[in-house]
Amino acid sequence: MLSKESINDILSLIQVQGRMIDYYLLKNLFEGQTVNIIQELKKYQNEDGGFGHGLEPDTMLPDSSIVCTDVAVEILEAIEEEPLKSEMIQEIVHYYESTYIPEKRGWELVPKEVDDFPHAVWWNYSGVDEFGYGNPNPQIVGFLYRYQKYLKTLDLKELLSYIIEYAKTVFPNNSKKHNILSLIQFYNQMPQDIQEDLFPMLKFACDEELGHTNWEEYCLQPYELALANRVFLEGHEELLYKNLEFQKARLANGLILPNWQWYQYDEEFEQVKYKWAGHLTYNVIKALLQ
Repeated sequence: MLSKESINDILSLIQVQGRMIDYYLLKNLFEGQTVNIIQELKKYQNEDGGFGHGLEPDTMLPDSSIVCTDVAVEILEAIEEEPLKSEMIQEIVHYYESTYIPEKRGWELVPKEVDDFPHAVWWNYSGVDEFGYGNPNPQIVGFLYRYQKYLKTLDLKELLSYIIEYAKTVFPNNSKKHNILSLIQFYNQMPQDIQEDLFPMLKFACDEELGHTNWEEYCLQPYELALANRVFLEGHEELLYKNLEFQKARLANGLILPNWQWYQYDEEFEQVKYKWAGHLTYNVIKALLQ
């Protein structure tokens, strides 16, 4: 376990090098910061209800994007008081409705304007369709299922059928890190009968992906799976312990920096990586505290 002194040192580093949203998220693990989280999150929100302004730090597009809005949804999970976040949740639901693309049966992670601002190579608009259906559609539909009382235009039953069809036909042959995490977020919001239907294929995919144990490289880390849903770590408890020890050793050197590059806009990435560092560090500490 990290000492109080270590936590305070990390908080100070995030204040100086990172973002206040991650500072408040980390501090919220120890003392209530939910109001500050909401206030800070609003700085990334646009009038259309979506989020931009680098909330997902690998794109600096100020306009709203699905990928940044998905990060906002993840952050809101840290806030248990529903009344405090209900207005923002409604705005996100309406943003998802307004950006739905019927011919794609889902959403586009970034708009074409992404190319007008510094971003990672994988967010080049020309390659956005390469992510496939599994990222981010399952997690969005799971979110809309949870907050279906706010839906006005989308057919939720139809959306659910699309995701379940994808999970049974495409996912088993294309189950990489982000597809797995997105489908787990969908799974987390589903009733028991759908969970029982999805569990075997999700568990198999997790078992396979956890076989990549070079944690210095970009891969699905056991601690990330622990944060998503620990049931999928059954049989991998020792691996999780080793992964947490690995991450704790990285914390001893300061904030956890991303283990990837942008492969373009090198100068901008040198600044952005510290915005990532606060968020990565928050997630690791959250996992250590579980």
